[in-house]
Amino acid sequence: MCGRYSLDLSSSKSNFKLETIKEYSNIFEYSNENISPSLDAPIIINQNNNYEFIIAKWGLIFDWLPKGKTLFNIRSETVREKNFTRDIVDTQKCLIPFNHYFEWKKENDKNQKYKFYFKERPIAYFLGVFQKLNNNIFFSILTRQASKSGQKIHIRCPQIIAIKSQVKNWFKGEGDWLKESYYDINNEDLFELGLKYEKN
Repeated sequence: MCGRYSLDLSSSKSNFKLETIKEYSNIFEYSNENISPSLDAPIIINQNNNYEFIIAKWGLIFDWLPKGKTLFNIRSETVREKNFTRDIVDTQKCLIPFNHYFEWKKENDKNQKYKFYFKERPIAYFLGVFQKLNNNIFFSILTRQASKSGQKIHIRCPQIIAIKSQVKNWFKGEGDWLKESYYDINNEDLFELGLKYEKN
């Protein structure tokens, strides 16, 4: 799962085109070391083959959820089986930029916080979906079973894109992203060798 992450776009500008930074100058000032559900954060959507940066609130809203609750993670394995997400995973994909994400593991009767990140890639992207309600935009992060190394900390993890060339594939629906094996085949070296965790 993913319940906390960080993003400092103001220090990650070198990863984006100059024209993109100028067009979304306000968004590229965004910085938050502890993003949690219900908070606003930047996401990337694709409109008519153009990438747009927008600010959205973390957590989808549905009438059947208890009052005050949101759906901030969605299982990739069942996203197409649920009536409430079956359509949006095809029509309302998004990417959520991040620098690190955090998980907790019970150690000596205490919850130890761990930080996950790609050591050679300062910024990467969660796969996600978004919804529009009353002129507001909300998003949720797709998750999957963690790799063997990741399961030492938590059994699930976010679906992640770390290579820019994969961005177009995600938005075009090319590649079976919702199967665990696809992620492992395409990012195994990055995940196993590049992704480190530290006590924090």
